[in-house]
Amino acid sequence: METAGKQNIFGYTVDELTGVVTREGQSPFRGRQLAHWIYRRRVTDFAEMTNISVPLRDRLAARHTISRPSPAQILQSSDGTKKMSFALAGGTIESVLMFDGERRTICVSSQIGCALGCTFCATGKMGFTRNLTTGEIVGQVLAANDLLVPEAEITNLVFMGMGEPLLNYDNLVSAIHILCSELGPSISQKKMTVSTAGLPTHIIALAQSGLKIGLAVSLFSADEQTRRKFMPVEISHPLSEIRNAVLAYTRMTGRRVTFEIPLIAEVNDSIEQARKLITFIHEIPCKINLIRFHPHEGSDLRKPGEDRVLAFRDYLYPRAPAVMIRKSFGEDIAAACGQLAARA
Repeated sequence: METAGKQNIFGYTVDELTGVVTREGQSPFRGRQLAHWIYRRRVTDFAEMTNISVPLRDRLAARHTISRPSPAQILQSSDGTKKMSFALAGGTIESVLMFDGERRTICVSSQIGCALGCTFCATGKMGFTRNLTTGEIVGQVLAANDLLVPEAEITNLVFMGMGEPLLNYDNLVSAIHILCSELGPSISQKKMTVSTAGLPTHIIALAQSGLKIGLAVSLFSADEQTRRKFMPVEISHPLSEIRNAVLAYTRMTGRRVTFEIPLIAEVNDSIEQARKLITFIHEIPCKINLIRFHPHEGSDLRKPGEDRVLAFRDYLYPRAPAVMIRKSFGEDIAAACGQLAARA
C-alpha cells in the first residue's frame, strides 16, 4: 500500500526489510533492527528507532511508512473472549482473542469473506472479496498483543478465522515467518495451526515448506453426499483426494493431523456418521475435534443435543486415537467457530 508516494513496509519480511536498508547503502543487520522495532517493539514511527542513525531514519521516513491495521471495534464476551473488528480496504474482518488457563490464543483471519461457501459457516455466506496482505495478517496478532501485558502475550495462534488460509498461501507463509521470528512476537511454530477445508495440492505444499506448524482439516463429514451438500469444495476436491493428501502430509512431516467435525443436529451427529469417520481415518495419525454447531443469523441449522454429542464422542474413542469436544469461546458476541461475519 502506498501513502502519498510512500511505500508501507509493515508486513515486509526480514529479508525484504534488509533489501530496504541495503538500497540505502546500509549494512544488512540494519534490516534486523528494523524488524525488531516494527514487530517486537510495535513501533510505527521511525523517529523512535533510537539505535538507528538520525540521517537513516530521516531517509526511511521520507520514502516509507509503517502502517498497521488497528481495531475499529473490540467486543468482550462474558467469558472474557475479545473480538476485534478491522475496517480494511474492501471490507471488514474479525479476529478473536481467547483465554484458557495460561494459554492466550488468537484466531486469525486470512481473507475478507470466503469463496468456499460452506453452508454452516457465517463467513461462507459473505462471498469472497480479496486475500489479506501479509501485514494485515500480522497486524491482527500485534493488535491482540496490544491488549495484553508484555509478560502475558499471545502463546498460541490458529488460522481459523475468516477465509481459507491455504488460498492465501504465500502471504500466509510470510506472516508465519514474521510471527515466529525472535525479532517479532516469537510465537513457536509448534503453537500455530492452519485450518483448511481440504485443498490437497496446498496441503502437500505445506508439508514441503519445512514449517513445523499444525494442520487441521475441517472435514465436517466422512460421508461424501453429506459433505458435498454442506461443503461445495467436496465437488472439486473429494474425500479420497483429501485423505491421500493428509496421509502424505503425516508421512512427510511426522506430525499427526487434526480433523474438525462441526456437529449439526440431525445432519452429521449420528452413530452412522461416526462409523464412516472411523473408516476414513484408518491408518492416519490424527486426533478429532468435535465442535458443537454455533447458530448464527440467517441459518436454520441447530446445535445437537448434548446426549448426541457425547454418544458420538463415545463411539469414536477408543476407535480413534484421540477425541476432544472443543470448548466454545465468545458465542454471546458471535465470536465462536463459524460465527465470524464482520457484521459490525
